[in-house]
Amino acid sequence: MLPDLLVIGDSHSNALLAGCRAHGLTAEMLRFSGNFWHSGHVVFHREHGIWVRRIAAQQQLVIDLRARLGGRSVIGPDVPILATMGYHLGRIVPPFGTNNHVSDAESFADDPTSHYASVALVDAYVEQTRASHIQLARRMSRHGNMTLVAPPKVFGRSNYHAVADAVSRRMRAAAVRLYDPSEDLFAGGEALASDYLSEDGVHGNDRYGAEVVGRLIAHGLIAKRAA
Repeated sequence: MLPDLLVIGDSHSNALLAGCRAHGLTAEMLRFSGNFWHSGHVVFHREHGIWVRRIAAQQQLVIDLRARLGGRSVIGPDVPILATMGYHLGRIVPPFGTNNHVSDAESFADDPTSHYASVALVDAYVEQTRASHIQLARRMSRHGNMTLVAPPKVFGRSNYHAVADAVSRRMRAAAVRLYDPSEDLFAGGEALASDYLSEDGVHGNDRYGAEVVGRLIAHGLIAKRAA
């Protein structure tokens, strides 16, 4: 029997899987390290749906999931997908701020040693570093019933916030169906409340996952498979 949905992505997938279980949804997860996504190892594949180039152990995860799905491709229209990929902010935001570039006007005004990064500069940086990931998300969306879930904003107004918003804008422009929990869970510039955070401080916890999945259900984006 096919699951209600698939969760595909990076470490942010853990909270979504927990949220699915909290709401009685059956789910399978295909999770790869953000390093593999960031480095371009994860690619679209016409037979498998998703593939990981040159890493046999990760390829086996895809093959094993296909077996559990009865041999079907991981990406298809019949099983909805929740995805957490394409952002991987920990790999691109710190380099952006190496020369003290800041994207928040108040932070820039408060620090005379900083350099202001305009929205246009942030967008150009995201285009340079995430164009292939946006193309991958677009292909996954075209071949499957996918909702991309933006990562939690754990740092409030910051370069992380600005870069995440820039990725989201480009994903939506590429016709990727995107759900950003920050639009429901807290005001625009605020960081995620501590009781929604995992111990590492950069991921949502199980409570957060349950809240996000509950909102996805309420918005009609996911549901239990019809009997």
